[in-house]
Amino acid sequence: MLEEPRVECGSPPTTNGAFRKAVAAAIQPLAPNLPCSSKPRSTAMDISRTAAATPSDPFREARLTTLKSLNISGMAVDSAVKQQVFKGFDADQDGLVSAEELAKLGNNDPAKLADTQAMVSVFDRNGDGALDQREFGASRLLDGQNLKTLLGVQDEAGVVGWLVSRADADGDGALSADEYAIVAPPSRISRIDADGKSVPEAQEETNARDFSRIDVDQDGRLSTEEMTESLRTAPRLIQFGDHGKATNALAARNDTDGDGALSFDELSSAATAAGAASTHVADLLKAADGDGDAKLSADELATAAARNGGLYKLTPIGAGLTPPSGGDLLLSRLLRATVNSLSDQMASQLGGALNRKA
Repeated sequence: MLEEPRVECGSPPTTNGAFRKAVAAAIQPLAPNLPCSSKPRSTAMDISRTAAATPSDPFREARLTTLKSLNISGMAVDSAVKQQVFKGFDADQDGLVSAEELAKLGNNDPAKLADTQAMVSVFDRNGDGALDQREFGASRLLDGQNLKTLLGVQDEAGVVGWLVSRADADGDGALSADEYAIVAPPSRISRIDADGKSVPEAQEETNARDFSRIDVDQDGRLSTEEMTESLRTAPRLIQFGDHGKATNALAARNDTDGDGALSFDELSSAATAAGAASTHVADLLKAADGDGDAKLSADELATAAARNGGLYKLTPIGAGLTPPSGGDLLLSRLLRATVNSLSDQMASQLGGALNRKA
């Protein structure tokens, strides 16, 4: 039985109905495709029927195995790719990727540095001004199509081909155990010993287990087909960031008249471009216009975002969230669209950059 993803839209018994509805409305824009339910729902999957549908598929058993184990092998390949991309961008090898390092691979276009800094700030969870490997791996820059664009490839097979090229010392188009160790992601698994202490698993042990899972035919080599199949069925990336930090970019990218603030018309145009109704533009202006000029500056947008910060973070909504207004929800949508646009644009600008560097 596989538990279906869901959004918990209910509330504790002590919470009033108005607040419950407000929280449900707040959650839905952040996860619009998830069912809204107060109880877990399970879906039975007929494995035998899946198998019968593809009798000639040589990787059928691999798919069934990874399905049952939540495709740990796919996660290993995905992590290996992201680790190598991270190393490619980390020019000074200090374990951090800065906006300047990203801009350098993008031909040092000074006009784009502000956009790069804005995207870095969104995913910079510890606030040190750069992205460590986990923050970088969780950014939208490495999500789905953007990763393929970044590497200058068309599909998962291209992504795997890029990874293999980083470690295939003998040029046979596959990875031996020793070659896989070159690109293997760091072990993050710990076990509790007899004394109740957490003991990290040895990297060699993690590598051997992941290698065996990916090596479907157990021939001691990871073919591109085996790794591609693992990557293709890997779980989707979960992004962690704070869209509330993108207020400067939101203001700059939509200030069409260059007066340093967003008018009603500019906000309405931004809402339309983001696929949102402009119904709540007036609500947003009324709530956030601190100086009464009928426009919103970047500082006013930042203040508005800070008032309900949990709404803009891609993490579970906490107990401190106040019921969001229509203006709050619109601002959340605009900020999310801004981050998506920044990431997509950056991936396009950097497309193939690591290949050119190599």
